[in-house]
Amino acid sequence: MPKVRGLRTIKKEILKLINTYVDRADDLEMVRNTLVPGLLDAVLSDYRRNVSDAREAEVLNVMSTIISKLHVRWTPLRSRFMVVLTCDRLHMLTDCLQGLMEDQIPTIMENVFECTLEMINKDFSEYPEHRVQFFQLLRSINLYCFPALLRLDSRQFRFVIDSCMWASKHDNRDVEASGLNMCIELLNNMAETDAQTCNTFFQSFFTTILTDAFFVLTDTDHKAGFKHQAMLLARMFWLVDSGRLQGPVYTPEAAPAGTSNREFVQGYAQNLLSNAFSNLQPAQITTFIDHLFQYNGDLPRFKLTLRDFLISLREFAGDNAELYAEEREQEAKDARDVERQRAIKVGGLMKPSDMDDDEL
Repeated sequence: MPKVRGLRTIKKEILKLINTYVDRADDLEMVRNTLVPGLLDAVLSDYRRNVSDAREAEVLNVMSTIISKLHVRWTPLRSRFMVVLTCDRLHMLTDCLQGLMEDQIPTIMENVFECTLEMINKDFSEYPEHRVQFFQLLRSINLYCFPALLRLDSRQFRFVIDSCMWASKHDNRDVEASGLNMCIELLNNMAETDAQTCNTFFQSFFTTILTDAFFVLTDTDHKAGFKHQAMLLARMFWLVDSGRLQGPVYTPEAAPAGTSNREFVQGYAQNLLSNAFSNLQPAQITTFIDHLFQYNGDLPRFKLTLRDFLISLREFAGDNAELYAEEREQEAKDARDVERQRAIKVGGLMKPSDMDDDEL
């Protein structure tokens, strides 16, 4: 009905106004103490109660903005005082600085997570706005309120991991990039937690993430995500090769006790690729995996190794220009920078409005 459509438009514009206000706000304590409680009560319950078609994607965007905005302001203070405080006092300060939104994450997740997931997990196309904002929200929580993720129950936490990897299989580039970036950031965060949490996580999820990472890498429909796929795999191989992970990345039934993580990953990747690509010779796969370990700290060489392997697959016969998209973008940027510098040196070729303050 026209009246209902008009009211929904008003609701969306109000959410956009709130998002802009929070994004530009300076008094973050006022936002947290005065705006956030009433906003969450009104917006989250409305989002959860509504039928799928009436849920507004802008709600997810507002939540992402609030989480990122209320944390960024405080981050520099941690490094500022880190060298002058004892460990106990530093932990107290860290808890204080990170506590602006962490206590609200369970409420946000309870009201938006599963109901949104039910909307978008049927296929890769319905509710495109909700998809983008949903995975951006998960990424914001992981980046700025990571301890809150650790307090989720095992079922919800597994949903987060599954959502992260499912996003990497989308054909929407924004969703795909969000999923892969979040996975990289989650691995980094988990590697910095206490030993028990770190070991439990990698033992439970390392092989799952590695399998999905190789799946999207070797899927010709996901060539555009090559940059982030390479970054994820490089990080995973580095974590194993560097010895950063003290515990095993495999379950007891997956390998004999005493097997090193490197030996396990080498054998696991060998079997994974051999089963997926029967036309490849075992020696070819072994050399490829050895190079992944060898170049995991040199991202350009690592990407080159991945490209050479992909191009050798018959599935990738034909146009592989998307595998070089990052290099083409950098070349175009370099050419624009050169042209800009040339224009700056010649008076009158550039408008003052197009120049930076230090170039005027």
